[in-house]
Amino acid sequence: MRKGTYICILTAVFAAVLFCVPVLGAEGLDPCELFSQSDAEALFKEPVSPGVLRDSVTPAGKSCRYSFKKNGSVFGISVRVCTTAEIAAEGIYASAEDVFVRRVSARTSHEETSKTFQEVGVPGGEAFWSGTDLWVLKGDVLFLVTVHAPLEGVFKDMDEMDTALEKKNLDLSRHAAGVILGRLQ
Repeated sequence: MRKGTYICILTAVFAAVLFCVPVLGAEGLDPCELFSQSDAEALFKEPVSPGVLRDSVTPAGKSCRYSFKKNGSVFGISVRVCTTAEIAAEGIYASAEDVFVRRVSARTSHEETSKTFQEVGVPGGEAFWSGTDLWVLKGDVLFLVTVHAPLEGVFKDMDEMDTALEKKNLDLSRHAAGVILGRLQ
């Protein structure tokens, strides 16, 4: 084999490795595996639909949604998982930690959003509640858990009902985060 041909082959192999490795690494973690259909059914104590897997953006990653109907409404859980590799490849943020830190800063520095911001303890990660979803950082993985749970009961007014629903959604989100963090070990 001629030296020039050998160099061309090595260059092609190097280029393929250079450009394919980030793409392969950008596939990230499967949120439907980190939080399965059976996990969702145990969380709600209801049968749920099979997980719907989608790509997500800003931050880049994947999301999985499970849902169920009850009393004429649709409820469920969405789990969004974003790795540093996926986030960096998107080109908006540098890492999972960068996204998390910026979101905390944005939530705590604004008068309205700071009202719903709540630091949340989860074993094995850093987390905050935005009022509607739980943001969790574990190493190079950022995941968001959004629960829309049914709420039964009688409440004296809408504020009491909204408070009870937010508490239930947060509690269920924390439970789901614990399952996910256990699988990220």
